[in-house]
Amino acid sequence: MCCLFGFYNYSGKSIGNLSKLTNSLAVQATVRGTDAAGIAYNDNNKLIIHKEPKSADKITFKHPDNTICVTGHTRHSTQGSYKKNYNNHPFPGRCQNTKFALTHNGVLMNDRELKLQYHLPRTKVETDSHV
Repeated sequence: MCCLFGFYNYSGKSIGNLSKLTNSLAVQATVRGTDAAGIAYNDNNKLIIHKEPKSADKITFKHPDNTICVTGHTRHSTQGSYKKNYNNHPFPGRCQNTKFALTHNGVLMNDRELKLQYHLPRTKVETDSHV
C-alpha cells in the first residue's frame, strides 16, 4: 500500500530548517512505498507540487521555513506505472477557482465503473486514486 504524511504548523511562527522535518517524515513513510514520493504545499497563495518517480530516501524536498501545511505521499504502485510521474501523488486539482492537491491511500476496486457512471473526463493518469 502507500503512506500519507504531513504536518500543519499551528504556531504561526517560522520554524528553522522545516524541510528537515518533511524529509524525515518522507523517509519514515518509505516503509509503505518506495516507488515514488511527493509533497504539496502553499507558497504565497501558489500551490506547489514536487513529486518524483523514486523513493523518498532518494529525494530532497525543499520548501520555505514559513510553510504552514505540507501533505505528502509515498507510493507503492498497484495501478499505473510509477515511472510516468503523472501517475504519482499528489495530484493537482481544481474546484471552480480553487486549486488543491490530492493524495489517497487505498485501492478503489470500481474505478472504471465510477468513470463511466459519473462521465469523468478522460486523462492520461492510469491510477485508481485519480478517480
